[in-house]
Amino acid sequence: MIESVFGSLLKEKILVYITVNPESYPNEISRVFQSSLSSVQKHLENLEKNGIVVSRLKGKTRLYDLNPRSPFKKELTALLEKIYSFINENEKEKFFVRGSRPRRKGKPL
Repeated sequence: MIESVFGSLLKEKILVYITVNPESYPNEISRVFQSSLSSVQKHLENLEKNGIVVSRLKGKTRLYDLNPRSPFKKELTALLEKIYSFINENEKEKFFVRGSRPRRKGKPL
């Protein structure tokens, strides 16, 4: 929608996804948007370096959220929620409704 503000469409999608689905992880995001894991990780690392998102480890999984201490959090969240409100329902269901958590390593399918 307004990827020129964020520099890329994927970065915009990542930020909207994290806003809608707190505690997102890179593999989940790359799978949802069918993009390479390395490009998602690169964007997340850049966003974290610039204080927009924060990460934490939960077991071996790195989870990402918008940075609650960012001076721009309130305005950024409002902008991202506005972007989300303009996404049609089919895209919301396809891309932004969270499926499941990561499976534990070694757990049978």
